Amino acid sequence: MKRIIVASLLVGALAVAAFPQEYVGSIIFQGGHGAKALGMGGAYCALANDATGALWNPAGLTFAQPWIGGATSNRFSTGDFGGVSYQYISGGFTFEGYAIGLGWANAVANDEANPGMYNASLYLGTVGVNIADFGSVGVNVKYYSETIEEDSATGFGFDIGLLFPLTDELAIGIVAKDVGGTSLWDQTVEPMYTAGFGAKLLDGAMTLAADVDFAGMDFAFSGAKAGLEFVLVENLAVRAGVVFPEADFADYYFTVGAGLAVGDLSIDAAYVLQSDPGESLVLSATFLLGELLAPPAEEGQPTE
Repeated sequence: MKRIIVASLLVGALAVAAFPQEYVGSIIFQGGHGAKALGMGGAYCALANDATGALWNPAGLTFAQPWIGGATSNRFSTGDFGGVSYQYISGGFTFEGYAIGLGWANAVANDEANPGMYNASLYLGTVGVNIADFGSVGVNVKYYSETIEEDSATGFGFDIGLLFPLTDELAIGIVAKDVGGTSLWDQTVEPMYTAGFGAKLLDGAMTLAADVDFAGMDFAFSGAKAGLEFVLVENLAVRAGVVFPEADFADYYFTVGAGLAVGDLSIDAAYVLQSDPGESLVLSATFLLGELLAPPAEEGQPTE
């Protein structure tokens, strides 16, 4: 009952602020980050449980172990344009059905004629609550700082996510980003919504996932993503995905990736085969702290 009350307060606090007046387009941090997710095309709303999970669905962190990690990439580089360098680091702790996380992201864009033309940072705090056997709810509180050439702006934003494990093999995720109306440059960033599912097949050797995206207060359909992961041998997985960034499905691109787990350390790589504005390589890592934070075994007692 206590967890249900906490979850209701989290949802209600955001609902009262969900009706801003004027919207502009999205910002770079709404797209998520991380090689595991992007290797599957970004279809990660129902699977988000690694170091970049809060960027995809904050509710997923309640199913993770205590962690530290992050991701880096040089995305969208083409021609004379130097692209967008994007880094993200995070850490967090889970205990008795609750999750608390902190994260920081930085994106820098430049070209040969104007180095440092764009610099943005995201400071992220996450709280998640596991609601008995029903699922989980998570909330991100975000502080944005954005500089374009010599002009700067700041703003606060909120995300809320839900995750429902229907069975051991199937989960459904729902997330709303910037639902409170993030104000930057005297305008309000357009909210984005995602719903998706993740399914484990072949005794967990294969994972399939798909997400659909919506934008604005009218929930206009804005694109879709699908991906798969296949475990070749123990601790080694390969991934692939397809992204439809427009509502009419006229354009699409593919992603590929791989991941290696060594003990509590997971290392992932992804390649985004996007021709415009450019291809990109993404690397990420997650280190689970569960063994380090576990209480020492009493003398004479066996360890697991």
